[in-house]
Amino acid sequence: MIVRFARPRVALVALCLSLAGAPIVASAQQPFVEFPGRPLYERFGVEAVDLFDLRGQLSGSTVVDVRPRLEYDILHIEGAHHVDLDSEDFDQQILALEEEHGSPLVFYCNGRQSYAGYRAAARANELGVAAAQAYDAGMQDWVERYPGLARFRGEPANEVEDELISEDAFEARVLAAEAFSRRARQDDDVIVVDIRSRGERDEISLFGGREVGAPLSDISALDRIVDQARRNEQTLLIFDQYGQQVRWLQYHLEELGVDDYYFLEGGLQRFYDEVMAR
Repeated sequence: MIVRFARPRVALVALCLSLAGAPIVASAQQPFVEFPGRPLYERFGVEAVDLFDLRGQLSGSTVVDVRPRLEYDILHIEGAHHVDLDSEDFDQQILALEEEHGSPLVFYCNGRQSYAGYRAAARANELGVAAAQAYDAGMQDWVERYPGLARFRGEPANEVEDELISEDAFEARVLAAEAFSRRARQDDDVIVVDIRSRGERDEISLFGGREVGAPLSDISALDRIVDQARRNEQTLLIFDQYGQQVRWLQYHLEELGVDDYYFLEGGLQRFYDEVMAR
């Protein structure tokens, strides 16, 4: 099903973009909503397209992955172009894609709780792109449903399924909010790493000022932290916004041979819900 919304005025889009970078903090008491961003972004003219409709229109769409390059290189939708939402020339790249390949432009990220795809579509609307949509089910849903239409390290995912990290292997590296927080605050032999984008990060210190920022768009900074952890025999405690980006980071850490790292379950969002919102 495609969900269509009215095109907003430019001023409303600008307001939307200014708010979208801040963390979305929801109460743990709120009911589950499968696509919580749709009601928010419908007010700003964002058109949402679901999993099955994107499959149907894939050959006639210009699909754009707006995640950091590392995530795109590991796994992306077949034929998708890459334009990091945080890149300085995002607007120019989007206009060039429309001119060369035509519309609709369909933007996606990790989906559901991650709003980067919506934000990218809102910016495209502001630029005057003829048709902009947001595929909001995310990369994980896509590869599970259409592995032959996903590229893992450049190869069809259904042909290299044995190279994909299993759910059990991922879960073995996940710590619940309280356990992660306790180690982050009390252990001396850890490095706490915030891999959120610059747009998601805020000035609030959750772990006693111990966290260091290393967004996935700056993988060299993260690699330096990894090297430091190895030299000092420290454990890496890593968190993102929603517990989704760390899935793709795990591939990079495994390729580097890192064996002492853990992720915050559900990302900072769940930490807010389970610990800070009490």
